[in-house]
Amino acid sequence: MAAGDLDTSFDDNGKKAVSFGGTDQAFAVLVQRNGRIVVAGGGGAPGSSFCAARLRSNGALDKSFDDNGKKIVNFGGDSERAFGAALQPDGKIVLVGDADLDAGVARLNKDGSLDTTFSGDGRRKYKWGSLSRAMDVIVLRNGKLVLAGFTGPEGGNMQVARIKRNGAPDTAFGTGGRTSIDFGGDDFGFAAARQPNGRIVIAGLSRPTLSNDPPTAVVARVRSTGVLDPDFNGDGRKVLTGMGTARDVIIQPDRKILVAGNPPDSPVMMVMRLDPNGTPDTTLGGDGTATIDFGAGVDFCNAMALQPDGKIVLVGSIAGGLVAVARLNSDGSPDGTFSTDGRATIDFGDPTGGNAVALQKNGRIVVAGYLTANENFAVARLRG
Repeated sequence: MAAGDLDTSFDDNGKKAVSFGGTDQAFAVLVQRNGRIVVAGGGGAPGSSFCAARLRSNGALDKSFDDNGKKIVNFGGDSERAFGAALQPDGKIVLVGDADLDAGVARLNKDGSLDTTFSGDGRRKYKWGSLSRAMDVIVLRNGKLVLAGFTGPEGGNMQVARIKRNGAPDTAFGTGGRTSIDFGGDDFGFAAARQPNGRIVIAGLSRPTLSNDPPTAVVARVRSTGVLDPDFNGDGRKVLTGMGTARDVIIQPDRKILVAGNPPDSPVMMVMRLDPNGTPDTTLGGDGTATIDFGAGVDFCNAMALQPDGKIVLVGSIAGGLVAVARLNSDGSPDGTFSTDGRATIDFGDPTGGNAVALQKNGRIVVAGYLTANENFAVARLRG
């Protein structure tokens, strides 16, 4: 078996479907130190909730995790789903997302039960505006959490917030625990990453309000106090010309910033790399950008992972209902050792999409997303 092939030691020939009985998608995937896999998401439809499942390394549901391997967390609203997740050093699991128009955070113990040391019952909602949504979360070394997201529905801004270990807003950050970042349109924060010096990078998009003009990818950086960092592009904000949507962001060991997404008008996967000050890193693709095309007409890039050897893994979906996985060399060229041309697709026999990716210690690639017809989590593992 070669890199990019399905790992047949994982459940049903490399693929696993998990049902919660609703219209559910997986938006986040984590690998624990013991190799077990946590997948989180939800549906967003009326009656939906945060959902999380834990799988053993062989793909079987881990029955030691709450209710037969699956956990449902409800905030008392009508439409709820988790978009981001993170592991704490103590093994607790943090889920963030949409809790019926508010930003919702839940924390689970290692066994899947709600952690009552967080906000009394393991759950808390945060109202940043008429619509508030948390899309990603970072666990800091001191146990505090940083949330990235946005407000809306029109004229909303990118948001970054910091909360204490007990769930209370950390008022030492920004204004009342939160910083609102304005790019002049409908501004969305989808992903966040922490630099070694404690500064936080947030990636997303800005779309002209009440306009049909295409969106533009944007990146912001704030200092540990929550203020915009002028060392990044002069004022802490940067518009990524040539990229329409930024879906994920990673800080490399050399402090360079990787951003993954899509061009505004071209159906290909795209990655950009910036130097720490925000200028394009021309060692990637000659101009700081690289693309990879599956030739399917529509390629969406939703998530990214960085291997220890510097290779870049991109995950998304393509026309025809397949999960798409690409691997690039550190210079942005397709990795010919991965599925012969740097591209692999996963067919669940049902219209499918990939939303998240994580790497195991042995280099294998775990991908999570959704099955459209069966409305289940879709999880697959590839050899790396």
